[in-house]
Amino acid sequence: MRKIIALTLALAALVVLPRSALPAVTANSIVTAQTPNRGIVQFLQGTDTAGTYKTLYTAGANGSMCFGMWSTNNDPSATHVITVQIVNAAVKYGGVSLLSVVNAGFATAVPAQNLMAPANWPGLPVDSNSNPYIVLASGDTIQATFATALTASDVLNIVAFCVDY
Repeated sequence: MRKIIALTLALAALVVLPRSALPAVTANSIVTAQTPNRGIVQFLQGTDTAGTYKTLYTAGANGSMCFGMWSTNNDPSATHVITVQIVNAAVKYGGVSLLSVVNAGFATAVPAQNLMAPANWPGLPVDSNSNPYIVLASGDTIQATFATALTASDVLNIVAFCVDY
């Protein structure tokens, strides 16, 4: 009987509590990606000059997140130094510089190179699945270049997969 009386009193106390004593309900303010997007840059022998940066991706008006970036190289005999960096207001903040793999992405059993792999670009934040990503603010760009001369019919490609907010 005492348990019933105690339960009744506890329920009655909840009914007479002022509304300000109850927790406030907050609106859901989750931000989701609005536009899937990608950036592609290609360096061609005879067209592009080593050390000249090209814009790979420009952040959307409300910022962007990039969660995939890879490079391919069709040169069957030589590697090339590739540099990708985050740029804000013409200031280059660094990123990744690596040696391309011969025929990466153009030959059997030679996959494209993952530029955002932790071994290539350490320190990137990771999501709940341990996948690295890059957050760009409005006005940020990702720029890329190569450092070693391209020979006849060489092509270097860099692709970034991003979403804009």
